[in-house]
Amino acid sequence: MKNKLLCSAILLAFTSTAVSAATVNVRHEYKPKFGEQGASNVDRVAVSHRFKNGIGFEVEAKWKSNVKTGKTNAAPLDFDQMSGNGQQANISYAYKFSDSFTLTPQYKWESNDSKFGQQFNLTLGYKVNSDWNVSFRQRYHYETRPNNDKSSHYNRWTFGAGYRGLESWNLGASVDYTFKQDGQVVYKDKDAYFSEVNFTFEYTQLESGFRPFGEIGFNPSRKDTREVDAWRPMFRVGVKYSF
Repeated sequence: MKNKLLCSAILLAFTSTAVSAATVNVRHEYKPKFGEQGASNVDRVAVSHRFKNGIGFEVEAKWKSNVKTGKTNAAPLDFDQMSGNGQQANISYAYKFSDSFTLTPQYKWESNDSKFGQQFNLTLGYKVNSDWNVSFRQRYHYETRPNNDKSSHYNRWTFGAGYRGLESWNLGASVDYTFKQDGQVVYKDKDAYFSEVNFTFEYTQLESGFRPFGEIGFNPSRKDTREVDAWRPMFRVGVKYSF
């Protein structure tokens, strides 16, 4: 039923008004070996579109490798261990209060072989000037698992900033702060703490419509100990194509 509702909403967006640009986003994520955790690779392909009336959608497919092998010395990229990593889709509406403020509610679902998650997002964006923009996003995520009566949920705040003042590059940074339910850990023994720090850069001067980009981020690791203050790095590279 949920899938039918989402598909109906996307079809409504297609028939609502004239279109603006669509974007294909291909991204590879690499996490190096870290302590007892083996190296991992995750890939995703996403297609997104926002119409002139403010309605937008995105669909995404994901793959992974070396995630469940348990090997601490796994090869950085082992294609014979790659498998599906689920899929997700979302629909949103960007409402412009003015030239500076935009409010975007979003509904997203994601699933794989072992779980189904629903997420409700609300993002407030503010354009400071032609170079700077900032944003705040509130996310509520609810997750269920097949043949399991237990469910889980969390709330997450994301603070973001972007800079477009360079001739050829867009720069960005974001910080996530996650609130989990009692008994679940974000960092060390805390159920509420910073869960990700991320920096992005994107090259904008290719006339073909392609925009290569990269990301460097950090996630808290070894959540069950007070003795190790460790953040695991992650690296992402990809390309966007708008048409």
